[in-house]
Amino acid sequence: MQKASIGKILLALVISCVYIYLFGIVQVLHVSADNEREIEVSIPEVTTSAETEKTPETTTIKLQDDKKPTLADVKAQTTATTKAETTTSTTTVKKRTPAPAADNTVIIPETTTAATTTAATTAAPETTTAETTSAPTPTPDNSGEEQLSVYDQVTGTYYTAGAKEIIARAVVGEIWNEFPDEAVKAQAVAEYTYIKKNNEMGVSPTTALKTDVYDRIYKLVDEVLGEAIYYNGEMIQSVFFASSCGYTNSAENVWGVDYPYLRSVDCPLDKTTDPNWGSTDSYSSDYIKNAVQNTLGIALTGDPSKWFKINSRLDNREHGWVTSISVGGMTKANGKTIDGRTIREKVLGYSLKSAAFDLKYDKSSDKFIFTTYGHGHGVGLSQYGAKALAENGYTYKQILQHYFTGVEIH
Repeated sequence: MQKASIGKILLALVISCVYIYLFGIVQVLHVSADNEREIEVSIPEVTTSAETEKTPETTTIKLQDDKKPTLADVKAQTTATTKAETTTSTTTVKKRTPAPAADNTVIIPETTTAATTTAATTAAPETTTAETTSAPTPTPDNSGEEQLSVYDQVTGTYYTAGAKEIIARAVVGEIWNEFPDEAVKAQAVAEYTYIKKNNEMGVSPTTALKTDVYDRIYKLVDEVLGEAIYYNGEMIQSVFFASSCGYTNSAENVWGVDYPYLRSVDCPLDKTTDPNWGSTDSYSSDYIKNAVQNTLGIALTGDPSKWFKINSRLDNREHGWVTSISVGGMTKANGKTIDGRTIREKVLGYSLKSAAFDLKYDKSSDKFIFTTYGHGHGVGLSQYGAKALAENGYTYKQILQHYFTGVEIH
């Protein structure tokens, strides 16, 4: 009885083993038919330093055998994916070089003279300003005082106020409080004429309104307030600048428009009052080479001492305004004659004080040395020249009539 029971148990065990063995073969055959199994594992996307956190993406890891992925598998696949798909973007941040001083925008209006029949808007080198822009027409305040409107470069806003305040603050924005009385009054009349003329044209000219104005300046402005400069009965564009090279420039030479009251006149005393007259600026040959290529499209090669040649000056006068200069053997660029203004404004970005200059190449330092005479565009009233004339007994009317040919002041 016991032997029979034991036999049955042994038989059951054998049958069970056979069943398990056969089931295992079927499973192995099933896995082999699939060849590969794909297991989805969530792996955070690798990001560059410029990126922030992102939602993890699903990466498929393929296994050759029927097994769970290990940490090594995940790490290996992640490394491969990173090398294949991750790219690093490089951002180049360029240092912004402060823009050179931009000159005032001068609105050249139409005139009734036979010489001029069209209006021209041109840049007139002077102080750092925004462009002259249109603004609402000024209206009188409750006191009835005349109102003037300007664009104040100090605050970067339009400003409308009484004429006395505007003119006094604008005068100090141009010349020193300590300038002689007659020079101050000449500047005040020129300022008033310039601002009022532009206001009548619907324009608020740019100026620097300073706040450190002496009482003396207000008094002097009050003495001439309302007086303006006229040519043939019309208010003029009374442009001004710091100092000349010994004589003023003409509107025709600078802006290509011939105005009879903006002609070249002598002012030999500027160099005695302007502390920066005859100052020098130097530039490396590489800087000059790149600047000329970028602005004029002229490739400079060979001996730097032969890159430039001054051909002519206004009225052929010593230290005068350069009217023609050869650059790399070329006298024209972009269809226009290369002159002192081309070098000052385009090539050197107004870093030169004047378009009246001498230049030479210093081989030992590999630099070009520019010596400039005066400061500004050179058209109209010379402020340091007015100072010199006032110190020599000229009245403000005599000063203005010296610089603005054939005008009346009233």
